[in-house]
Amino acid sequence: MNIQLSAAQKIMKGWKMHHNSLIALVAKLPDSSGHWRPWEGGWTTLDLVHHLAWTPEFFFAQIEKRDMNIPPVPSTLPEARELVKRLTEVTEQKLASYADSDLQQIATININGVDVTEPIEEMYHRLIAHEAHHKGQLFVYARELGVTDAPFYVDLNVK
Repeated sequence: MNIQLSAAQKIMKGWKMHHNSLIALVAKLPDSSGHWRPWEGGWTTLDLVHHLAWTPEFFFAQIEKRDMNIPPVPSTLPEARELVKRLTEVTEQKLASYADSDLQQIATININGVDVTEPIEEMYHRLIAHEAHHKGQLFVYARELGVTDAPFYVDLNVK
């Protein structure tokens, strides 16, 4: 079967495959593990989930040339789950609003002090890769916290 997806559909599919797995993983984390950190000075579980939740805003704000709206770090894992849910809806709406022609527009974002100028489509591939990277980090946290029934690294049901 040869299914042709538009560039915008590919971005949404790639993001949702990873993000749905993230949502399932966050649901498995023990409620008591929010303040756990793997080493002194490392991110707590809450810090990492918070980072994953608001990272799309990093890209959206720079592409839209506006200030970032970063929510505070949640105090508990149930609050973090709600934040992930709320920001997932925001991200889905934002990504769904893009047409292929929008994705071909050139924008500049600053990543760790380096200006990167490229099509918006490439920036969203960076977003997906960034989320996948930190989701992998959260999988390690989950294993250290005793989670033995973690989800698969991507949701294979996303079409």
